[in-house]
Amino acid sequence: MKIDLPYAWTQTVKGRSYTYYRRDGQRIPIKGVPGTREWLDAYYRIHESFEAPAAQGTKPGSLGALVEHFLSAPEFTKLANKTKGDYRTHLDYLKSKHGQLPVATMPRDFVLGLRDKMAKTPRKADYLVAVLKRLLNFAIDRPTTYRLTHNPAAKIKSIASTEGWAPWEEWQIAKFRAHWKPDTVERVAFEMLLNLGQRGGDTCAMVRNQYFNGSVAVKQEKTRARVWVPASDELADVLDAWLAKHDHIAILTLDSGAAMKIHYFRKMMAAAFQAAGIEGVVIHGLRYTAATVLHEVGCDWETIGSITGHATAQMVKKYTEKKRRAKLAIARLNRARGTKQKRSSEKPD
Repeated sequence: MKIDLPYAWTQTVKGRSYTYYRRDGQRIPIKGVPGTREWLDAYYRIHESFEAPAAQGTKPGSLGALVEHFLSAPEFTKLANKTKGDYRTHLDYLKSKHGQLPVATMPRDFVLGLRDKMAKTPRKADYLVAVLKRLLNFAIDRPTTYRLTHNPAAKIKSIASTEGWAPWEEWQIAKFRAHWKPDTVERVAFEMLLNLGQRGGDTCAMVRNQYFNGSVAVKQEKTRARVWVPASDELADVLDAWLAKHDHIAILTLDSGAAMKIHYFRKMMAAAFQAAGIEGVVIHGLRYTAATVLHEVGCDWETIGSITGHATAQMVKKYTEKKRRAKLAIARLNRARGTKQKRSSEKPD
């Protein structure tokens, strides 16, 4: 059967015919019987993947073309805004520095090399690998376009600490409160982070009608889940006074009344920690502190997970168990030392 379609090619082997799409050095099998609807659909899917215009300066099948393809796909466009921003930083880096690299032959050493170059910032390094892994899974799902059969970024070991961010200690909380008075935006933000257990992005995006009748309703950006968190006395005291001072929609605002953006919020809180003389702490640690406090007042882990997020609750569960074991070990050591000292004092002169 003659096939009069661009790049379609037939090969007969031992009396059996096979059809392929031959282009740019590639030979892609076309499934189905030539001329049937199944075969034509397969042909046009392959043909359109080559005909789709590549981004300026990129080649079809390259990492740069893959990044552009991913950015226009639902896998990216449906992400939360903050996640999009985080992804975009790494995607732009991959495209600008390694955009001409063929996806189909990407070696695992390349991924490890990217990670190792960023070893001084291990969390960023791990995040880059995670973004690349998702990007390459996107390519695997489109084999006729990228010809990738396995993901070289899969099962790459993390180089960041597995301990996560430690909860704040009581003395650190007391020191922050002593420095930042209740009528400052830094203190209000701190109490919201400490008592609500939400991410920084969710916290700075809160508006006044989310605080009603003694509770705060929060829709988490990452999980899309809505949770209702009772306002503690510490939070209610500062929040009531703060909201009485202004009539803006956003709870946390700039001097102009505009709502804070996450990058400004992070910088403000980092400066606030430094001004209070507290080192080695981060915003995310307050989420763990909130979960720890909820546990200490009797909340079960399922309830804590519904407020802070289940991943956070599980991390705090591990942390509190480790802390409990450490306390038991110290208690045993103290008892052993006490027994030894008692025996020494009972020895005859």
